[in-house]
Amino acid sequence: MTINTTLRQGLCVAALLAGVGPPGVVAAHGVPVTFKLPAADLETTLRTFARLSGKQILFRPQDVRGYRFEGLVTPLAADAALAAILRGTGLSMTQPSSNVIVIRNSLEGSDTGSALHRQEGSFQAIQERPGAEASMTADAGADHGARHIDDVLVTGSRIRGAPASSPVLSRSREEIRDAGISNLGDFARTLTENYSGGQNPGVSSSQGFRNTNLNNSSALNLRGLGPDATLTLINGHRVAYDGLSQGVDISAIPLAAITRVEIVADGASALYGSDAVGGVANVILRRDFTGLVTSARLGASTDGGNEQQQYNAVVGSRWTSGGIMAAIDYTHSTAITARNRDYTRSLDDSATLSPGQRQISGVVAGHQRLAEGVELEIDGQYSRRSSANPNPTTNTSDVFINGLYPKPKVTSYTVTPTLRLSLPYAWAASASGTYGRSDTNIRSTTFSQGAATRLARLAYANEVKSAEVTAEGPLFPLGGGDVRLALGAGYRSARLDVRVSRTPTGGSTAITEQTSGARNVSFGYGEVSAPLIGSSNRMPLIESLTLNAALRYEHYQAIGAAAAPKLGLIYKPWPDLMIRASWGRSYKVPTLYQAYQIRYGNLVQGDLFAGVPAGKAVLAIAGGNTALRPERAETWTASAAFEPRFAQGLKVEASYFDIRFGDRVASPLTNTLTAFTDPGNDEIAILNPSAQQIAEALARLPQGASNFTGQPDSAVVIGGIIDGSLQNATAQTVRGVDLTVQYISPVGAGQTLKLTASTSYQQSDQQLAAGRPVVKLTGIVFNPPHWRGRVGATYQRTNFGLSAIASYIGGTRDNRLQPFQDVRAFKTFDVVARVRSSAPHGAFRGVDATLAVLNLFNEKPGFVRKTSTVDLPYDTTNASVAGRVINLTLSKVW
Repeated sequence: MTINTTLRQGLCVAALLAGVGPPGVVAAHGVPVTFKLPAADLETTLRTFARLSGKQILFRPQDVRGYRFEGLVTPLAADAALAAILRGTGLSMTQPSSNVIVIRNSLEGSDTGSALHRQEGSFQAIQERPGAEASMTADAGADHGARHIDDVLVTGSRIRGAPASSPVLSRSREEIRDAGISNLGDFARTLTENYSGGQNPGVSSSQGFRNTNLNNSSALNLRGLGPDATLTLINGHRVAYDGLSQGVDISAIPLAAITRVEIVADGASALYGSDAVGGVANVILRRDFTGLVTSARLGASTDGGNEQQQYNAVVGSRWTSGGIMAAIDYTHSTAITARNRDYTRSLDDSATLSPGQRQISGVVAGHQRLAEGVELEIDGQYSRRSSANPNPTTNTSDVFINGLYPKPKVTSYTVTPTLRLSLPYAWAASASGTYGRSDTNIRSTTFSQGAATRLARLAYANEVKSAEVTAEGPLFPLGGGDVRLALGAGYRSARLDVRVSRTPTGGSTAITEQTSGARNVSFGYGEVSAPLIGSSNRMPLIESLTLNAALRYEHYQAIGAAAAPKLGLIYKPWPDLMIRASWGRSYKVPTLYQAYQIRYGNLVQGDLFAGVPAGKAVLAIAGGNTALRPERAETWTASAAFEPRFAQGLKVEASYFDIRFGDRVASPLTNTLTAFTDPGNDEIAILNPSAQQIAEALARLPQGASNFTGQPDSAVVIGGIIDGSLQNATAQTVRGVDLTVQYISPVGAGQTLKLTASTSYQQSDQQLAAGRPVVKLTGIVFNPPHWRGRVGATYQRTNFGLSAIASYIGGTRDNRLQPFQDVRAFKTFDVVARVRSSAPHGAFRGVDATLAVLNLFNEKPGFVRKTSTVDLPYDTTNASVAGRVINLTLSKVW
């Protein structure tokens, strides 16, 4: 199928879903506009402002009750408009993250109405539809833009409305869509703080022991510390790990179902648990929604392959005391194979560069007020994905002649009910429980000399159960406001079941490995926020000063207990500048996957390794280790955010991070090609092994060894065994800086220009054992590069939006072979145009069209030397093989 055929089919299918004719236009959402507001009560005005600005406005109903806004006739930019709305009310605003504004009563504790009274209909839906001047919202008819402070927490703190002591990155659904991104997996790979290695569908498992592609899922990997060191939450709670490095498949959450994603790229173990060393991501679902939105997307790579279809629908309803939202998404993409790219023509045509996939996923989120001050919430997620990843073991025959053909299937689901209570003295409490499961089943067929010689089945079943109670509220007043305390306790159980079976040709099926592991942990935590100086007692060079402290205690059954503290400071010397600093320690228990991952082995050509006798093969082994010790880490972060009053709309934020690991879990190999000549590898690299050593090594491989030598199994002679199974390294350090710049400005009547830039610089090194050399990781091939950057511009004019985005992934150094070679940087340029119908009625009302051209100039990955005839000639962890991709998306609000 050609791309022209694909796009024609997309127009037809989307037209059926959307009822499309030639669209008119309305404003795209996500960028602040110039405001004119009608007279209304203050709560209505704040909700209108939230919809116009794309911000999340958090407030308590009793704080805004009784105030009326007399209207705004003169157009103002967002900051000035909000200041005008609050002028004379005694209310103050803070911005704990870039997309969230908290409004509080400056005279906290005064008689402004009963602190326990919850306004009837406090979750009343906004009913205006796109096309009306007061409703330049997202692609839904009734998304809540303003929420109550009692009901929302900002990621990075357990205290309602408190600023986090670490930078919080926030991206709304519309900002993600305006960048031409259609799923959260692709979004994660655009973050400059994230490393695409570890687990994503384009990664080749052969490129380093640290990178895997077990079931073609996508996981966040902040700072390149591994998916298991980044905690991914949904609505603030955990979900089941995927069958990979104990991460969460973020691509299984439909983009249409979310409000925003918040990311803290800093150690957060004191708040969220031991697996938040690299940071935490919180996917916040749409909660209050009325109406129906359908969408269809078609696209493909212009070089061939990667033909994409995506269809989704979001439906919701609101009533006086509650509401519900449901979203469903279906995605199908075809594979990119070696025949589709000229730089992989040395491989057999059937070799997979990026696997084809089918996925259906759904989300439900609802809430119901049961009584005054009592509310029940529930959310659930489900996904099912199947894919295929043919791997020929020679470059002269296809996978059905000589090769390995795995077909992964993944089914995941999680459900979480939460009971929320409003307590006396402005306290709030909650009790929640979570049950989740993710099953990965991989059916792999081995072909040799045109015959299927072995069928293997591998099953990983991850399960999570948890229960947690929390309470939060004010303790006593200080000069800058109330000292607030958050407390929580709970129990969590994670379980991993592994089962492997093998069926040789003409033989019977045998279970070659069956094992289980569990992590049972009880925990308690506390966090306090103390605003020492605020608006009521500010002084020269101290506009505000807040101290935060948190402590989490966890006890792991059969492992032990540890405490993770964190201290933070938020200081504003003057209104334009905010300085934040934090220090923390964390204790990370080895994941179940690290402990119980099966041992797998590949037979590869021995002449690739220094010191291996000519004509002999090497058996390369990797896997888990049940004897791993817990990791310990210390993190430091400092940041400064500057928003000058003389340049309205400009924000500059820079941060420094330093992470120091002890007992880091890692592969003991840094360069496999020189493993046999490195005297430090005596125990893991065996040259000229005996027949008994070979037999013992093969017997410990439950799936057997895959033959990538190009020779028949009977002709392979093993001249070396190398074991990269996980071990505890002595130390690893990661340090660097992040810089973000944003400027939003009106450029004419009804026109807005938004400029953004972000960059990250990182250094990382590792020492495998005392006395061993310190090895550089960052900037080395198949590892994170030193530099990542992204620059974008978005122009909005009433009913039309145009975005241009340039991305940069720095080059690396290939130090595996002499002479060392540089691998060039990977640079892309994207263009996205979005148009929305302005028709107030009829078939064209609420129609939205987006055309995205990603990697406009068709950048190719930089060349990487091959160490085997079947290796890919590029770094799959840092460069994409997709090339130029054209997507067309049509959606309609019904």
